[in-house]
Amino acid sequence: GCCNPALGTSMPSLLLPDAQPILTALAILALTAACRFGFAVVTRLLGTSKRLLWPAAGAMASLPFVLREPLLAWWGGTYADAQLGSFLAATAFAWCFFRAIERSVGTTPVGAAASLVEWIFYMSADVDPRYRDGKPLRPPPGKLRSQLAKLCATYAATAAFVSAIEPFGFRPTAAVCEACGVSGPLAAALVRVGDNLSGTVLIYLFLSLLLTLGSILVLAQGHDPIDGFDNPVFKSCSPREFWGRRWNLQVNAMLKRSCYKPLAGAGLAAPLATLVTFGASAGFHEYQFALSMPGYRVGTASVFFLGQGLLLVAQSLLEATPLRHLASRAPLPLGVAFNITALSLVPDYFICNWIDLPTPLFGAVARLVPRIMWAA
Repeated sequence: GCCNPALGTSMPSLLLPDAQPILTALAILALTAACRFGFAVVTRLLGTSKRLLWPAAGAMASLPFVLREPLLAWWGGTYADAQLGSFLAATAFAWCFFRAIERSVGTTPVGAAASLVEWIFYMSADVDPRYRDGKPLRPPPGKLRSQLAKLCATYAATAAFVSAIEPFGFRPTAAVCEACGVSGPLAAALVRVGDNLSGTVLIYLFLSLLLTLGSILVLAQGHDPIDGFDNPVFKSCSPREFWGRRWNLQVNAMLKRSCYKPLAGAGLAAPLATLVTFGASAGFHEYQFALSMPGYRVGTASVFFLGQGLLLVAQSLLEATPLRHLASRAPLPLGVAFNITALSLVPDYFICNWIDLPTPLFGAVARLVPRIMWAA
């Protein structure tokens, strides 16, 4: 029979969330907020000049690399304790960079720069506020309450999922196949797809937790935020639907405004504009990982995202053939399975960076939540 590779006859124990990385993250975010405020004021004064905004955006993006070592030495913590805060700060600094670029190319949402106060709010928001007719939208009744409930549900789901896969080194399919003695090309394919799926689900839960918290902060200030995700893992039937309409809609919207729309508006063909936009996404993740993942090998995130961009280009070419009718008629479970398999065709460097580095980010995620561990 197939034995359990992680549990065996061991006994469970409950590990509570670790306060140290949370406190360190709050300290890092306080400094980040001050930098974002100052950068918002500067970019408002610079107007829409590419000649001024682009160097300012580059200087802002380089600031974490300058500050990281001195601040960590002053704080006295470890890289592991600062990892969560570094990830959040890298994301926030990248938001400032992209929003400065979109202002320089004229794709900022109408109303976001209507006043200094509104521009500071927009530049400091972790989730885009919605605008209509040049004015910020107010949230519908009950939305703040529903987002608070979503935050609690996502936190509980993250804790449960971490408890389920952490004992397997965050690679449950590989661990089960090894314990059951399953090997060969079919097993390798199963491991590739299965562990990519479990890793994607955990990243989805973690990012959804962060974006929901960001949405609550926007709602608390009387603005209506965009949605963070639209069930990308279990509703997407193709790579284009996954990346273009469901996965991380915050990054999606930002990259469209700062990269895809200016390129398409300049006459670049849609497949090439898509590929360049995935290149911009690769650059964003290189930046994010270099700041928050000690031991990260530069270039691995780029291989993944450029590969995903090529998948979307291939899908565009296939949709110009009669095969498009087969995809549109496939039932949802078959479409979801096809999408998960298609996404796994690209080398899984993205998931590997969350799991296999000396200080894996999945470890930082696990420290955020209560989880069950099994010890002999």
